[in-house]
Amino acid sequence: MGRGPGVLIASGLVDCLRARDIEAELVSIRLTDDFQTEGSALVQLQCRAVAEIRAAMDRDSRPILLSGNCGPAALSATAALGATSTGVIWFDAHADFNTPDTSASGFLDGMSLAIVTGECWPQVAHRFDHFERVPPEQIIQVGVRDIDAEEEERLKRSAIKRIGPQELSRLAAALRDLAERVSHVYVHLDVDVVDISEGSANSYACAGGLSLEELDRALDLIGASLPIAVGSITSYDPEADSDGRIAGAIPRMVELLARSGHVHGAI
Repeated sequence: MGRGPGVLIASGLVDCLRARDIEAELVSIRLTDDFQTEGSALVQLQCRAVAEIRAAMDRDSRPILLSGNCGPAALSATAALGATSTGVIWFDAHADFNTPDTSASGFLDGMSLAIVTGECWPQVAHRFDHFERVPPEQIIQVGVRDIDAEEEERLKRSAIKRIGPQELSRLAAALRDLAERVSHVYVHLDVDVVDISEGSANSYACAGGLSLEELDRALDLIGASLPIAVGSITSYDPEADSDGRIAGAIPRMVELLARSGHVHGAI
């Protein structure tokens, strides 16, 4: 998945957006070449991305993050925007709400949303730039369907609003409620939220997800309901996308994230 952003750029994503009359500027954020643990890599990427997100917003651009993993994108966007005024719309097949105590694999990225809400890795979080926990009641999960048993129990105790793949009719009301709490949203789009009948986004992709048409409508509704301050496309694995259908669909996803409010796009 770490190769995903580079492959999308090399295949002409920016030129595709410009052809659709979206003014796009490309900014690259890379790790230094020295040894990195998983945690230190996350911290370094977050600190670098926060600065770039804020610089883009100062230019009246809308940052759209292309990230191999969910954590760097989500932790960067919410820190740059400020947790108290920011809602999070989390499109994903997975809840990413595990902690070290509930995760059988220990996969750090599967804890991304738990870190965002301040529920695990507090010492690592202290190293992030401008980190504040996002209150769970300011988060809407959409399309999540592959959940570990202990993770499910944690979600049941949480104030996170959950909208399953077959419950998109509830999204409008959830957005109205969210608009009473926040002034803008970060839209997090892990591409495995899309059903595998539409293409294979990564090795974690599974059945029961959103169709591309449903995703289009959901993103349109979000843009009409609340200002999208930052968006992200995460977890695209070009090796899993053997027929290129997901890569072919991603420019439309970015376009929908970028067009709401008619501001310039910065990738």
